[in-house]
Amino acid sequence: MSHIQSHQEKIFLGIFLPLIIILYLVYKFPTLFVPLEQVRETFYFLGKSTSFWYATVYTGIVCFFSLKVLIQNINPYRISNTKPIALSTYQRAKFLSIFLSQLCLFYIIPFIIPAFQEGRSFFNDPYHAVNKDAYIYIYNGFTSIGGLIYIFFVVPILTWFVGKRYCSWFCACGNLAEAVGATKWGQQWVRNYTPRSQMAKKLEWLQFVILMFVVAYGFLLFLDLWQIFAATSLITAMYKVQIFAIDFMFGAIIGVGAYPLLGTRIWCRYGCPLAQLMKLFGKFSLSQARIQANSDCKGIGACSKVCPMGIDVKSFAFQNKQAREGIYGLSQTPCISCGSCISACPIQALTFKTLLSQRKSS
Repeated sequence: MSHIQSHQEKIFLGIFLPLIIILYLVYKFPTLFVPLEQVRETFYFLGKSTSFWYATVYTGIVCFFSLKVLIQNINPYRISNTKPIALSTYQRAKFLSIFLSQLCLFYIIPFIIPAFQEGRSFFNDPYHAVNKDAYIYIYNGFTSIGGLIYIFFVVPILTWFVGKRYCSWFCACGNLAEAVGATKWGQQWVRNYTPRSQMAKKLEWLQFVILMFVVAYGFLLFLDLWQIFAATSLITAMYKVQIFAIDFMFGAIIGVGAYPLLGTRIWCRYGCPLAQLMKLFGKFSLSQARIQANSDCKGIGACSKVCPMGIDVKSFAFQNKQAREGIYGLSQTPCISCGSCISACPIQALTFKTLLSQRKSS
């Protein structure tokens, strides 16, 4: 059976990356194939936009696999040779959040409801250029009051209380990574291909560079909005770098296409500027969302193997051949509070430590 699965996976890999590249080119750069005025008649299948069909496929994958985890009620992070155990309360809540947020907030509200509100035929979408700022998020904090409040006030407060749980419970990019990461193949990709070397850890600085770029880009957008002194040519140049290098190449092609090659969290770990901003918020505010090891740890190392962010969890829980009651969070790592390390441990040596849990125990 393993040989058949390996053969099937090789066929899948041979199709997957080329298909991802073609789909994202059509989705984000349709004018490479046809003139602007022919985009709608060429790529709007059944009168629905490319954004609608992209969101339909994306949401279908996320909802199918997250619902499958909930229905099967089996912990997907356990060591493969151990007896199947039920999902923890935390993991059940996480996958339910993923299912509902993806279906309602990222699909029904933006893609189903508008047609009925506007009183037009559902299968008659007007042409709209695709948003090519989709992967940088933070620009909204410079272009609207709501975005400003959310990015620079709401997110820091949430990060202090619950860490980067936004990344594993709610984010559209994170929803796909978590849902796929819970499948049999996804777990293999996470365990076998997630970069875990010291060099891989050092390369996390790339995310900080992207954060600085998008903050500068957002600031220029703000200046341009108020017509102060921003150079249009500079904004245009930065926009072109953003849509090709960050949005298309990193966010789309590498961020999704490299799942089978580099694990499911490459974009979240090395690219996403909002994730980096949350890490900085958590580091300097000493975020209260952390993971605590207890004296039961046996140094099995399953926790490190399942971490999609490449964190050496074992090093915080077991050193010099003995357990240590170590603790880690955003002050040392890019932890997204997905809870996979906790669920993978067969002896329950890891637990979440939050502000609320500390108050309960005191």
